[in-house]
Amino acid sequence: MLKKVFATLLIILIISGIGFYYYLSKTYPTTSPALTGMYYLESITRPHAKLDKHVLGFLPYWRLDDIQHIRPNLLSEINYFSLTVGNDGKLAKVVNGETDPGWRAWESEKVENLMTRARIMGTDVTFTVAALDNQLIIDVLDSDTAQDNLIADIVAEVKDKDLQGINIDFEYFGEPDAYYQEAFTAFSQKLRTAIDKEAPTTALSLSIMPLSARENDLFDFPKLVPIYDRFIGMSYEYYGAGSDISGPVAPMKGFKEGKYFFDVETTYEDYLQVIPKAKLIMGVPYYGWERSVQDAKTANSLTYPADDEKNYAAVISYARSRESTDIKKNQCTWDELAQETWCWFKDQKTGSDRQAWIADNRSVETRFAYAQSQNLGGVALWTLGYDKQYLDLWELILKKFTDQ
Repeated sequence: MLKKVFATLLIILIISGIGFYYYLSKTYPTTSPALTGMYYLESITRPHAKLDKHVLGFLPYWRLDDIQHIRPNLLSEINYFSLTVGNDGKLAKVVNGETDPGWRAWESEKVENLMTRARIMGTDVTFTVAALDNQLIIDVLDSDTAQDNLIADIVAEVKDKDLQGINIDFEYFGEPDAYYQEAFTAFSQKLRTAIDKEAPTTALSLSIMPLSARENDLFDFPKLVPIYDRFIGMSYEYYGAGSDISGPVAPMKGFKEGKYFFDVETTYEDYLQVIPKAKLIMGVPYYGWERSVQDAKTANSLTYPADDEKNYAAVISYARSRESTDIKKNQCTWDELAQETWCWFKDQKTGSDRQAWIADNRSVETRFAYAQSQNLGGVALWTLGYDKQYLDLWELILKKFTDQ
């Protein structure tokens, strides 16, 4: 009797296993059933956190080496950065005879597997469409054909890969002619209409620069707010590789005090004049910059032009700042206005005095707390992978954006 029961159960398990294997093969055809099964197991052992804010993580195509450290269960959305707009408006696949690196990575097995893992764990998968050159933006906005090409390609990617959202990143530097502000609004409305028709559950977001709400740039916010579901504030890179002084990548304060040319709090004060809180997502950097300076022991020292091997400028990620033997606690200071840490040291290879402004636990927690205190819609992490295997920043997400 027991043998018959055991045999029956075994047959049921085998049939169920075959059925589950078939389901995985059909539902996630680009990922092996073995991997997909592992992701299902992970979704059980690491259930998706109940986040009280939208937590978006940007994944640039050049950061795929650390993809295994990503915790999709602690993210609302993983945004792939980026697919580039070509001169004809189509998403660029080949540039100067070579496959565009963003497109190559987008079609890679690594990204396909991460998308599967994210979906199984309940995390949205989205992508950024980037136009980061003034002339390219003008050419696209001048051409109905280019806009139609771009919208068609965006819709095709959303439907082909079953994506949950699109982020538009058109970074125009300077003041465009008023016509182009109107043209961008018209393009945005055409995109919204097409998305609502072809993939109506797809979210649409727009990346905006720190001065976008203050200066007369490409964005007419009163007209754009009804079109876009979210606005992602790129509240970082206030100081960087080309700055005359070594400064914080995202100073929280200091503009009104005359110390920094602009700051994060003023950025969001400006944004909130034209964007509802619930639609506003705060960019949070997981990196800083390291520069050669004239006086390493003085904060905000003048920098040397980053034009040779001795005076190079370098991104210093959260992980690298923890692992670097140059970064010593007794040579680091917390800047109260910027709410960032800066450190000084001497480059052992070049002999140059160096200063680094870094993202650490304290600076990241300060920015998470600000987003909560202002009741913003959430945060956007730039970027996933910068923290590598360290769990601290994931634990901060749990601390600040869940009840755990």
